[in-house]
Amino acid sequence: MSNPKTVLVTGASSGIGHSIATHLAKQGYRVFGTSRQARTDQHSDFDMLQLDVTDDASVTKCVETVLERAGRLDVLVNNAGVDLVGAVEETSLADAQWVFDTNFFGVVRMVQAVLPHMRVQRSGQIINISSALGRAGWPFEAFYCASKYALEGYTESLRYEMALFGIKVSSVQPGFFRSNMFNSQRYPQSPVAEYDAPRTRAIQLGKKWSETAPDPLPVARKVQKIIESRSPRLRYPVGLEAMLAPPLAHLLPEWILLWLGRRMLGVKKPSQAV
Repeated sequence: MSNPKTVLVTGASSGIGHSIATHLAKQGYRVFGTSRQARTDQHSDFDMLQLDVTDDASVTKCVETVLERAGRLDVLVNNAGVDLVGAVEETSLADAQWVFDTNFFGVVRMVQAVLPHMRVQRSGQIINISSALGRAGWPFEAFYCASKYALEGYTESLRYEMALFGIKVSSVQPGFFRSNMFNSQRYPQSPVAEYDAPRTRAIQLGKKWSETAPDPLPVARKVQKIIESRSPRLRYPVGLEAMLAPPLAHLLPEWILLWLGRRMLGVKKPSQAV
């Protein structure tokens, strides 16, 4: 590219974020990736910066560093995220807030930091990496789903506002792709014994799916397509699960969804109280 766009990808040390950053860099974009832990090494394809999206000062410093080195910021890809597995009843408020502080308010902090610069440029693009679970619930993932549902509503509202300044906003909803998120999941600190069996089953299913999940390159290619589109859409599901789960969750009768959920988790239908 003679005049490559500058792209900032959060959560780029592994998984989907790393795939996005690496792919865009190979296509000629000037890419900055971020990692929560400070790193002394640099990826061969893109620059890696330290960033904690839950910390205001860290967010400000990261964006300022990109602007100092590149002179502008054209695309922000909000990918950093965490996962919490547990029943609603056994999840502490602190753990629920931990999920939202990264998955939702982390995005808000990044957007607040870059918008003044994009607004002055009268151009720019924000791509939020959401999830198929941002439009369909899943057992023992209530707060992860809730954070992604919140992100979907935020993204849609932001899109209307940014149209005033020529800034494009989109959401990418990946299904199951290879990621390190399952290795860094947080679990309830005070588990309730009655949830042990189905929770364990849910965790085992998630790990099994992650081990056989495909490479996240299709997500990276979708992000490139969005960047290069003249009129990008609001939402982009990627993967079979992402394309099927939301419509099925809204079209199928509730009793079928409950039956499927119980069958998947090995839970028998509760007996009627006498």
